[in-house]
Amino acid sequence: MSDLERHYRRLLRLYPRDHRARHEEEMLGVLMAAAKPGRRHPHPQDVADLISGAAAIRLRRPISPQSLMWWRDAARVAAALGPLVLLIQQFPEAVRDIGRYIQRGPEPGVLSTGTVVEQTLGLLVYVVVTVLAWHDYRRIPAGLAWTWTIWLGSDMIIPSSYTWSSSQLLPLGLLLLSYATVAVLLTGTAHPRRGVQLVGRRRILIWFAVVLGATTVIRLWPATGAAQLLWELVPLGLTAIACGMAARSPLGRRSIVLLAPVFLPVALMGVLFKAMWSWLAESSSTGVTQAIVVVCAALAVFGITVHLAGRRQAASAPPREAAQP
Repeated sequence: MSDLERHYRRLLRLYPRDHRARHEEEMLGVLMAAAKPGRRHPHPQDVADLISGAAAIRLRRPISPQSLMWWRDAARVAAALGPLVLLIQQFPEAVRDIGRYIQRGPEPGVLSTGTVVEQTLGLLVYVVVTVLAWHDYRRIPAGLAWTWTIWLGSDMIIPSSYTWSSSQLLPLGLLLLSYATVAVLLTGTAHPRRGVQLVGRRRILIWFAVVLGATTVIRLWPATGAAQLLWELVPLGLTAIACGMAARSPLGRRSIVLLAPVFLPVALMGVLFKAMWSWLAESSSTGVTQAIVVVCAALAVFGITVHLAGRRQAASAPPREAAQP
């Protein structure tokens, strides 16, 4: 491969993968045939044309009929998975408090009967929401999700219920955002069962069990300080791996965008609480530094997963000649 061809191929990587599969060799042939003999670098005009062409195609993609169809299916995937993410958020704390209540009974100022009932009811609500959404019901799961979101928001705002410190406001606000997002998705999405079919029921349940188990163990593990914060990398890393695998497809990328307000507050909840408590309550930057390390590690896991998934996809793809129209 000549230097000129190598430069042209690098420029052609700016185009979407499916476009390259159909037209890369043809475009490269035209560019090489038009180049002067002995030339080692692309002509500036060719560079500008290739960059502007790639930008035009990518800008048209989000509003193309194909892209709109992907967004519609991504909304179905998000509506099917969103309630499961909220179950993962609720389950560890509910298990801990229910177990403590069974062993010790109500503890004034620490654990009340109303709190246990509320947590149990929250789990049941989103189990019902998930089952109904997976069976293509729309109004009942959406109504339940909105009812619980409003109840949770009221419970946070009413001063007599809780006294929130400034170190808790941001995490709890993000948590409320995740509930509201799921309610919006269930309200505006028809046929969420199609989302289950697109991802695969078995795959969803396996990932749900793995992440739920890891999150529960981490949240109930009797670790403190830096060790507890580092343990939060486990559920966050599993989330990064799942997102990295999904990011290799147009449907997966759009599903990640729609689900981001749901799973990011859930995955980052423990990290945010510990970082802000360290900064505001203890006047220390140690927790903030550790939180940054944990988040950067999760981003690295995401990037590595995207890279490895891309290599695997390329290895299993048909030969370039088979992709020609």
